[in-house]
Amino acid sequence: MPDIALAVLAISVLIVLVALLQPLATRLSLPHSVLIAALGIAIGSIGSVTGAIGGGGPLSEFAHAVTGGEIRSEAILHIFLPILLFEAGLHMDVRRMMDDGATILTLAVVAVLVCSLVVGIALWGTSSHSLVLCLLLGAIVATTDPAAVIGIFRDAGAPRRLTILVEGESLLNDAAAITLYIVLVGLLTAGAGHAEGDAAGAPLLFLRFFIGGGLFGFIAGRLAFMVMRPLNRYPVAEVAFTLALPYIAYVVAERYLHVSGVVAVVTVALVVGSTGRVRISAEGWEGLEKVWALLGFCASTLIFIFAAMLVPEFLRDATVEDGVLLLVLVSAAFIARAIVLWGLLPLLTWLKVAQPVSTPYRLVILWGGLRGAVTLALALAVSENPLLGTEATHFVVVLATGFVLWTLLINATTLRMVMRSLGLNALSATELALRDRALHQAREGIAERIEEIGAEQHLSPEVAKEAAEAYRSRLSGLASRPFMLDPKERERMGLMALANRERDLVVEHFDQKLMSRRTTADLLAQVGRLHDAAMTGGRAGYLAAASRNIDFGPGFRLAILLQRSTGWEGPLSSRIADRLEMLKVARMMIEMLKRHAEAEMRRLLGAEVWQSLDAVLTTRLDAIIAAIEALRLQYPDYERRMSERFLRWAALRLESAEYDELRNQQFISGEIYEDLQRDVGRLYETLQRRPQLDLGLGTAELVRRLPFFQGLSEERIEQICKLLKPIFAVPGETIVQAGDRGDTMYFISSGAVEIGRGGRKFRLGRGDFFGEMALLISGRRTATVTAIAFCKLLALTARDLSVLASAHPDLRRTIAEIARARSAETERTISALGEEEAV
Repeated sequence: MPDIALAVLAISVLIVLVALLQPLATRLSLPHSVLIAALGIAIGSIGSVTGAIGGGGPLSEFAHAVTGGEIRSEAILHIFLPILLFEAGLHMDVRRMMDDGATILTLAVVAVLVCSLVVGIALWGTSSHSLVLCLLLGAIVATTDPAAVIGIFRDAGAPRRLTILVEGESLLNDAAAITLYIVLVGLLTAGAGHAEGDAAGAPLLFLRFFIGGGLFGFIAGRLAFMVMRPLNRYPVAEVAFTLALPYIAYVVAERYLHVSGVVAVVTVALVVGSTGRVRISAEGWEGLEKVWALLGFCASTLIFIFAAMLVPEFLRDATVEDGVLLLVLVSAAFIARAIVLWGLLPLLTWLKVAQPVSTPYRLVILWGGLRGAVTLALALAVSENPLLGTEATHFVVVLATGFVLWTLLINATTLRMVMRSLGLNALSATELALRDRALHQAREGIAERIEEIGAEQHLSPEVAKEAAEAYRSRLSGLASRPFMLDPKERERMGLMALANRERDLVVEHFDQKLMSRRTTADLLAQVGRLHDAAMTGGRAGYLAAASRNIDFGPGFRLAILLQRSTGWEGPLSSRIADRLEMLKVARMMIEMLKRHAEAEMRRLLGAEVWQSLDAVLTTRLDAIIAAIEALRLQYPDYERRMSERFLRWAALRLESAEYDELRNQQFISGEIYEDLQRDVGRLYETLQRRPQLDLGLGTAELVRRLPFFQGLSEERIEQICKLLKPIFAVPGETIVQAGDRGDTMYFISSGAVEIGRGGRKFRLGRGDFFGEMALLISGRRTATVTAIAFCKLLALTARDLSVLASAHPDLRRTIAEIARARSAETERTISALGEEEAV
């Protein structure tokens, strides 16, 4: 065992060296990962040389202290890999990943299988090793390095979509490759003569590992938020909880569930990253981002250094034959990647399950498949496995190490140049134009401010004017370039900017505790859809997405189905309350956006584009106001209570801000400040409980509202209530479809519907009924009935109508008379319309 103090010192020195390498990498225009690998190889070489000659001294002592005399693959994989994967997944934009989900899964999962297969067959045909061993090497070299790839793409200013594609691939790629690695190692070590028999179950084993790890990771992520709920007021505890989460997911998945721990950690990270912003306190999320950024940096650099230290030992016994096989490996790996990029991705695009990927993007993805610490760690694991044999171990270790060096020394050092030659790190004409316009506006304002500062500081007016004019001279040519763009392109840019601004407003209001978590999550998802729709479809796409945002989604439809089929009102009540809260907050956001558009977009994009943007926002606002009014008409008391709740929420936020200001100005002590904020916190907790919404679907109450049943005794009303079933309908919902076979009629207790028949439309309201003809004559529906407001209806089936008619024959006669009169009136109207058309 090494000296613990010396080991701590050595690791601390490593972290210092890694930090110092960052500015050096910038100065040399080299990827940071290349210098880290060089540092690790240098330390490994020093340790190897001094150990061979029996030397000592500080350098030998340092190298030995860092390695502890021995580097184990389990230490690398169990200590560093969960941190590395969790940090990378935490900052992934899951919504943007989903837009390219098919492409990313193809690059990450299918590409791993293709790489393993192509590399395995190529090496199997050029070496004396078994196919399974060659496939194993293919799986090992299929692991792209997330830290190296993401770091280079971000530093080089790659386009956002290209960065997301490569980030998603690098993250999920490791999960798929390590899962395949475990399966293949199991085949090789299953016992002599049994590998071929076990190979038949390998695909199912791979799927069990991969899918099982994903399911467990998703469940673990959701359960984590449930457990963390009491920690919402303790940001440090929230961050501490997330530190343990990836290790728990990794070990439980691997050791107890026998599924992929890597996939589990990646999935947990994606769950936390996608929903944690609205489930963790603002202070906790800010701390979480900072802590995990530091942990990710330390883990990625240390794992790379420790893995790179093994390179001298791995390559010590390399031969010329190994060099030839390395060239075969490199060629096969690039061919496999090209097959996916130019074969499978265009097929997915043709099938319309993936967005097209341009040729420059594909070239960069082909060249940017860097390998690093994970590949070396898996090679180390092979070297530690006594069941594989010396010859097999040498084959895997030498070729995997050589391939890592190839991608770091050749691909990584030239990747920026490749992106530059393809023009992928340059701003587009649209982005450049907007940039120049923003520079013009900013510098013009600064020039004016220079003259004001000169006057305030009593400087010579001539000096101040000269300084301002010198600053203005930098503006030549900048002002007009954005207006060379097509107005529709400027409008599209403005809509995307508004969506980004709306997202910031949502986050700000959530951080200020002015809206609930669920509303925040819904609004963030809506803003994401608006941004993507504006990017791909401009004004029409933005408005279409805005319309979908206020439609009744699948969750709402499911809640209605539950109410109708089981009578359970809870989910529907909750959805209506959510909708009202979301609409009221969205209205406030759009009104703020309109002011922002007038103040900023008019100046940057011109009056014509600003007016267009303002019209788009007005259209959104009108639709939201109409939706709010529909709910207010149905539930006026609840809408009033929700408004009062919001105002009380805002008052508490203002009160808390006032205490902050008093504390900053030292008017109150820390003890008084904490006591006041505790009171505010307790009041916040009471406001978290939203008022309960009563849907008002009590059958007796609805029956009493209907003029049709007025005048009946309480006993008769009670009998009728047992036959009628209350249901709820939302605006735009089709209640009855013409041509369908009907067995139910409906009484309108509140709301309104529109009846369409024979090209004519008319409306029914409270007290009316519809759908009776199909019951009376046992036929198909003759009209389509659509709700045009929130409706509370009472449904009566054919069987129950017979029961009702036997007990109350007068009611059946009345229904039949009204139905005949209504039918005759409809026929006369249709006939009259036909005569008008003939004339």
